[in-house]
Amino acid sequence: MIKSGSALKNWRKERGISRPLFAQIADCSERSLATYESKTKLPEKFSRPVAESVRLIQALEELAGDSAALKNWIQKPNTAFDDRTPLSLITSGEVDVLWRMVHQLRQGAFA
Repeated sequence: MIKSGSALKNWRKERGISRPLFAQIADCSERSLATYESKTKLPEKFSRPVAESVRLIQALEELAGDSAALKNWIQKPNTAFDDRTPLSLITSGEVDVLWRMVHQLRQGAFA
């Protein structure tokens, strides 16, 4: 689990995830994210969104194959989501749709 701002920044950069993209996924402003990334310890109010965002990104990366494929996939309209982007599902509070897809793919429901 990521507990410090520098650990979050390093984790994000290792995956090539931009600050604007991670801020959208974590539902915060870029400015707030920059501030949090400079902290020794993440504020309690931001720890949960970070943990949830990291878990989601890791699950989606696992399915996409790598972070480059994920960055491309997450921002493209998808017919499985009525031509909405996965990112738009996240930002509109419909992340459960993505978690359902992850679960179904892990269980082989589409095989």
